[in-house]
Amino acid sequence: MLLTISDSTAAKRTTILRAAGQTLQRYPQIWVAIVLWLASNVFVTELSKFARWEGGSSYYRWEGSSSYSSVDLCQWDCGWYARVLESGYDKTPRVDGSANWPFHPLFPLTAYPFHRWLKLSLPISLVFASKAALLFAIYSFLLMVGHQTETTADRFMAGSLVAFNPYLVYAHAGYAEPLYFALLTFAFYFASRGRWIASGITGAFLSATRMIGFLFSLSYAMMSLREPDWRTGWRKYDLNKLIGLLLCPLGTAIYMLYMYHHTGDALGQVHSQAAWGKSPGNPFPILWQCLAGHHWLRVWGAMVVAALVASAWLFKLRKPELGVYLALSVLISLSGGYFAISRYIWWQPPFLYAIHCALKRHAAWWVIYAAFAAGMASFMIVEWFSGHSFVV
Repeated sequence: MLLTISDSTAAKRTTILRAAGQTLQRYPQIWVAIVLWLASNVFVTELSKFARWEGGSSYYRWEGSSSYSSVDLCQWDCGWYARVLESGYDKTPRVDGSANWPFHPLFPLTAYPFHRWLKLSLPISLVFASKAALLFAIYSFLLMVGHQTETTADRFMAGSLVAFNPYLVYAHAGYAEPLYFALLTFAFYFASRGRWIASGITGAFLSATRMIGFLFSLSYAMMSLREPDWRTGWRKYDLNKLIGLLLCPLGTAIYMLYMYHHTGDALGQVHSQAAWGKSPGNPFPILWQCLAGHHWLRVWGAMVVAALVASAWLFKLRKPELGVYLALSVLISLSGGYFAISRYIWWQPPFLYAIHCALKRHAAWWVIYAAFAAGMASFMIVEWFSGHSFVV
């Protein structure tokens, strides 16, 4: 009897393993993404040791169930997300004029299971949520460039653009960057496959992650109008496209309605940015200020120029929907100031897509790019744990 049960269990285990193996073989993007995700975690963990040796910081500290300093990865914006998750959105600004309104709700909601169900601290929950989102970011990018990756080596090289992003630290530090990246990439991927409802739903989640996500509506419209059926009249028009388009900005619309009901200001997430010295303006004088400045200002200005050049090149690659999104998202973000513009650029899927296309054409450039990405990522990790605010 026991032998029969044992044999049955072994047979089921073998069947499950065989099915899993067939799935990974059929969808190689899955196991490539997992391997790169694990390597990315090891990279950040090991590099953080240098900062811990020098500055006495720690990667994880498990004491305290709700302390905002229980993990040194969770700093700056991560703390604001923690406040959203812990006590909701402020009804009025604080004494210094700041409020947690700019921090859209979807990312802190993804940390809810870690905090409420697994009883982890708020900072660690947010860190785990961002790390989990990174896995989907790598996988989604592999899907996005799937038509250009024929071999396993190609997939590893493409996925490494995300897994070892120069601003990689934000994918491990309780920030919304990897979730935003994954949702935007999935939205573009679904639209390119004609899965309009899925793209619209993903776009809705995207706009609930970051306000700039509403720009995907424009890219979505460009992709849907590229199809010939819109010229044949409404009777033959695929209504799924229209429904998907209406879904794209839904996240931002709902959040604005909530803000109006909660605070009386539907654009509170924009107006509260003034507390950090950010207010909408002309982005080009700010770009000139960066280029005419020194040190990090000039580096950030060069990154903005690179992003704008990449957006123009995407038009040449017949990817205008990517080029438009990249250019507008960078210019709108820059209009509020150069603060944090670098991470906004490096966590834009169209920008990494342009880099991938360039490296695909010029394989010798991989060495130069890999040296830059590894050096920049390592430096940012050390500076992050050392508490230097310019990394924000």
